[in-house]
Amino acid sequence: MIHQIAGFLFSILKTLPREKNLKAGENIGNLFWNLGYRKDVIMKNLDIAFPEKSKEWKKQIGKKSLQNIGRTLSEFPKIPQYVESKQIDKIFVIEKGEDILREKGSKIIITAHIGNWEIGGAGLVSKYGDVVSLAYRMKNKKLNDLINSIRRASGLKIIFHDQPLKDFVKALKEGKRVVFLADQNALRHRGVFVDFFGFPASTVVFPAKLAVRYKVPVIFAYQYFDYKEKIYRAEVKEINWEPLKDKEQSIKNLVQIYTKEIENAVKEHPDQYFWVHKRWKTRPEGEPETIY
Repeated sequence: MIHQIAGFLFSILKTLPREKNLKAGENIGNLFWNLGYRKDVIMKNLDIAFPEKSKEWKKQIGKKSLQNIGRTLSEFPKIPQYVESKQIDKIFVIEKGEDILREKGSKIIITAHIGNWEIGGAGLVSKYGDVVSLAYRMKNKKLNDLINSIRRASGLKIIFHDQPLKDFVKALKEGKRVVFLADQNALRHRGVFVDFFGFPASTVVFPAKLAVRYKVPVIFAYQYFDYKEKIYRAEVKEINWEPLKDKEQSIKNLVQIYTKEIENAVKEHPDQYFWVHKRWKTRPEGEPETIY
């Protein structure tokens, strides 16, 4: 049923001219806010990340973040059209660090749920090709198939989290750029606790393990919505880190470094971050999971 509703909604959204599509997305976000969608989670996250800010500021940021999710949702089914028509190259512009992406060879790209991450992935494929992204399977198989059919139609290659390690290694050995969204709560066995906005957060460790084990360059990239020009501007930077003799500590250091980059990007664009996620849900051993 859910996949049928999503399919019907996508079929309407993809026919709208882009300006109307963006407006529809913002209205979807407004509806989410008015219905109270995850408002308690949003406000709790903002309390943790920005304790010094007023409640009114947090409400404004929370509402805008849902508008951003609405825009991401509304533009998602249009991305294959953007790619086919080459409109993606006008919508997605790399503002800083394009020379880093032009360099040949495999790379691990760390990014986050800021701006429109789906357009970010498609934009990288359009400009550079050979981009593979980690994705988590959704419990609803038909919805999962629908979502990933749109991603594949945009040129993005997907490796699911439950596929064997060799698939990721193969992609890196073939010189591909492998993208990880590394800003969501990780289950204890999949993550390591590092500082995120001054609070311990369980953070995905797999990309750091790959980088350390196979000595792959790591870069951080994210994009944000330019409200005036109605385009997405990307910023890319190389993550400089030195491996240590202690492999586990080396991995944790790298996770902390890329988590700090995510934090800095979120501080620049808090209105476009995915605050609906329970980022600090998993707690260190002995702490109850009662934040939310």
